[in-house]
Amino acid sequence: MRTPEHTRPDHVLAHLSDTHLRHPDDPLVGGVIDPRVPLSELLAGLLLSGHAPEALVVTGDLSDDATPHSYRELRALVDPIAEAIGAGVIWLNGNHDSRTVFRAEILAEPESGGPVNQVHWLGGLRVLCLDSTVPGEDYGRVAPESLDWLAAELADPAPEGTILAMHHAPLPVVQDLAAAWELLDQALLAEVVTGSDVRTILAGHFHQSSFGTFAGVPVAAATSTCQTQDLFTGRAMRGQASGQGFTLVHVHPDTVHHVVVPIGRGDTVIPLTTVEESHTRLARRGVVFPQ
Repeated sequence: MRTPEHTRPDHVLAHLSDTHLRHPDDPLVGGVIDPRVPLSELLAGLLLSGHAPEALVVTGDLSDDATPHSYRELRALVDPIAEAIGAGVIWLNGNHDSRTVFRAEILAEPESGGPVNQVHWLGGLRVLCLDSTVPGEDYGRVAPESLDWLAAELADPAPEGTILAMHHAPLPVVQDLAAAWELLDQALLAEVVTGSDVRTILAGHFHQSSFGTFAGVPVAAATSTCQTQDLFTGRAMRGQASGQGFTLVHVHPDTVHHVVVPIGRGDTVIPLTTVEESHTRLARRGVVFPQ
């Protein structure tokens, strides 16, 4: 008999990004897609899946138009599902968000235009939310005071390490036009992250699932729940109402595993094998999960 090579994860997170909800009187993004529809499908599927993440991490561009009504509607969609799952919600702001409205409607804090940096704890795992937005701009840049804040937080390692969450992914662009809204001055951020206990960086912004490394740390950018980039156009750019999804983040003692989950389900090719039947079949092959 043998056990799997890796233990069960210590933490499971659901990483969502770029929900882009609009005021209910003008809900369509680009005049085409109502972002509430794929988001609702995602949340319903997550509720029924049994994955049971302990937190939903939503990495910015919560609203498309930064109206108070859009944030309230987003909370009305997400909060009941998170509560039913037993998960907390970690919200970040993106370039489409207003810092003042985000603070008031999402964080229930006094309105302020300064950077929104947050610390969340999931047991011994620390999640640092770093504001990468520049008000009025699509590109990102981490303000000097935010870099100082991050350095001060990382000076004390967390028992289970740190996840750094931000909106603008510190990754190369795939489509040429995206260079207009990439994260600027990445070398300054790298100086702070290098040698720290950051185990992975969660981001979004580019509306495509992307993976890479930054300052020696794995980066996982989630695609949008609203609309995605059509990468069959090569380095050109076309947004499409297709391919939306989210990412499951499994935090193990020795690795962080990211799994992309598309929204929607296709026709059955191989019939469902239940968890119980899976373990029966594993036992026949000499494989047993530790209790």
